Amino acid sequence: MKRRAFIVATLAAGLGVAGAGVGGYAWSLSHVRRWSGRSDLELVSCNHCHLTKAERLPWARPRPHHDSPAGMAMSPNGLRLYVALDDRNQVVEADAVALKETRRIDVPGGPTGLALDSSGKRLFVTCRSADRLLVIETDGLTPVGSVEVGRGPVGVAYCAGVPEGRVVVANAASDDISVLSLAPLREIVRLDAGREPYAVATSADGSRAFIANRLSITGRQSVRPASELTVVDPVRGRVVSRERLDSAHLSEGVAVVPERSWVVVPLVKVCNMVPITQVASGWVMSSGLALVNDHGLICQLPLDEANSYYADPSGVVADAGGKRLYVASGGGDVVTIVDLGRLARWLGRSDKARRDEAIEDLSLAPDYVLGRIPTGRNPRQLALSPDGAKLFVAERLQDSILVVDTTTLRQAGRIQLGDGGADDPIRRGERVFTRASYTFQSQFSCRSCHPDGHVDGLSYDFDGDGIGDNLLDNRSLQGVAGTGPFKWNGKNPSLQVQCGPRFARVLMRTDPIPTHDLNDLVAFLESLPPPRGTRRPDQPLTESQDRGREIFFATATPAGAPIPRARQCQTCHRPPLFTNRLPAAIGTKGPRDTTEFFDTPHLLGIGASAPYLHDGRAQTLEELWTVYQTNDLHGVTSYMNKQQLNDLVEYLKTL
Repeated sequence: MKRRAFIVATLAAGLGVAGAGVGGYAWSLSHVRRWSGRSDLELVSCNHCHLTKAERLPWARPRPHHDSPAGMAMSPNGLRLYVALDDRNQVVEADAVALKETRRIDVPGGPTGLALDSSGKRLFVTCRSADRLLVIETDGLTPVGSVEVGRGPVGVAYCAGVPEGRVVVANAASDDISVLSLAPLREIVRLDAGREPYAVATSADGSRAFIANRLSITGRQSVRPASELTVVDPVRGRVVSRERLDSAHLSEGVAVVPERSWVVVPLVKVCNMVPITQVASGWVMSSGLALVNDHGLICQLPLDEANSYYADPSGVVADAGGKRLYVASGGGDVVTIVDLGRLARWLGRSDKARRDEAIEDLSLAPDYVLGRIPTGRNPRQLALSPDGAKLFVAERLQDSILVVDTTTLRQAGRIQLGDGGADDPIRRGERVFTRASYTFQSQFSCRSCHPDGHVDGLSYDFDGDGIGDNLLDNRSLQGVAGTGPFKWNGKNPSLQVQCGPRFARVLMRTDPIPTHDLNDLVAFLESLPPPRGTRRPDQPLTESQDRGREIFFATATPAGAPIPRARQCQTCHRPPLFTNRLPAAIGTKGPRDTTEFFDTPHLLGIGASAPYLHDGRAQTLEELWTVYQTNDLHGVTSYMNKQQLNDLVEYLKTL
C-alpha cells in the first residue's frame, strides 16, 4: 500500500512539474510576444530585455593602463623629446641624447598630439577626451593655459613665422578644425574638415596648414570613397582647398617637404566593393602615399611590393633637406625609408597616365624605397632630430621609443617608458588586433577596417554567400560587449566565433588566429567602451534633445494614436545598450539580399557610426526615415514634421 501511495505521489508530482513547465513555457512565450509586439518570436533569453546592466560589462570595469606613446615633439635644439601618454594621462620629457626619461607631468583628458613653438618654450597638447588644448611651459614643465576646442582633438601644429601666433588643431570627433591665436589664447575660427581630421602639418612660413582626414568621406555605393587633405590659411582663418584622395582611407599622418613643394599623406588604398576573394590577389587593401603640390594631387604611389605588404601606414616625417621620407607602418612593425630624390626622378620621367596608374603597380616601390627598418610593436608616430641624424619611433604597444641612426639605418637604442604590458590580456589582444601578420601576405590588420576599434565608414562584399550579394556595412566594435549575436544576420553567437575560423576563411585567407591569441583579442574587444556621444555625462539635455528623448520613448503619437509596440523605438532599441539583440524586418531588404531580417544594432555612439542600415545605403541618420522608411516599419515616424525629426536625431547623437 505504501509503495502504491509513493508511486501515485511521484506521478502526481511529475505531472505537476510538467504542467508547471508547460504553463511556464506558455506564459514566457506569451510574455515575449506581448512585450515585443511580434507573434513570430519563439522563446528567447531574459537577457535580451532584462538583467543587462552597463556597469557590469567589461568595458565599464577598471583595467590596467600603460605607457603607450601617442604624439611626439622634438625640441628645436634636439636635446629634448616630449611624448604624450594618452592611456596614462601623462606627458613625458626625455633626454634625446642620453636616451632616458627625465620628467613627467600629469595631463588629464587623454593627451594625444604634441607641438612646440619655434623657441621650444611652449608645448601644445591636445587632450582628446577633454576637448581642450593645453599649453605647457617647458622649463618648469607646468601648464600655463588651456582653451576649449572641438570634440576629440588629435593632431596639432604650430604655425612658425606668423607674427601674431597661430596653432591649428584637428578635431576628429566633430569633423572640424580649430584655428587658435596665442595672444590671447583663444579659438578664432572653427572650420569644417572632411571626416575625422587627424594629423596637421604647416608650411615653413606658417601661411598654410595641411590636415589629413583619417576616414573617407561617405559616398553612395556607386561612388568611390575618398579621404580629404584640407588646406587652411591659418592667418585669414579660411579653407583654401580640399584635395580629394580617391579610394583612400586611414590617412593618419601628413608631412610637408618644402624643398620640393610637396605635401605627403600616407594612406590605405581600399577597394572595398571588390569581392573579398581578391584578398589573394592583393587588391582589397594596399598601403601607399599621396603626393600633393600647390596645384593639387600629383599622384598616389605604393609602399607595398608584389608579395610583401606594409599595413596601416601612419606617422610620416621628412628630413630638413628634402632628401628622405620616413613612414611608420603600424600593422607591419616596420619603418619604410623613401629616397625623395629617386622619387622625384621617377616623377620626372613619367607621364600623366603612368602617374595615374602608379598606385596599382606593386613593382614600383624598389624605384624609390631605400630600405625597411624593423621595429617593436605597432609603430605609430615619428620624430626627427633637427640635424636628421636620429629618427625616433613611437612603439605604441611596447611602451617605448625606438631610436634609429639614419646614417647606418640601424637601431641605436630605446627610451623605455613602461613594461610593455605583456602580462595584460587586454594589451596582448590589442597587439593581435593591430598585427597584420595574421592575414594573407600581411595585407591588413583588424585595425585597418576598425581604427580605434570603430568604423571605417565603408561597406564590403563578402563573397561567401555570392559575389555582389548581401553587401555589408562595417559595424563598430566599440561597446560591442554584451550585444551578441554578431554579424548583420546574427549568425555568430560569440566574438570567438566571429573572429576565429570565420574570420580566417572569409577575410584572412590564411590559418586561424591561435586560440590563446584569439582569447586575448576578445578580451581587448570587450574592453572597448562605446563611442562618445555629443553630450558629456555631466551635461543636461538641451531642449531639442529632451524633446527627441520623448519621441524615442513615446508609446503614442502627439495626436494620441497608440504606436504598436513592435514599432516603438524603445522596443527594439532597449536601454541600457539600446538593442534587444534580436533580428527584425524593417522593410530594408535590398534586391541582392537573401533575407529581410537583420540584427538590431546597439545605438551607443550612433552619431559617429555613419553610414547606416545593414548595407550602408543611408548616409545620415535623417535618411533612415526621410529616404529609406517603408510604411512605418522602422518605427512610426510618418507623423513627424522636420522639427520633430531633427529633435529625434539630436537625441540619438547624445547616446
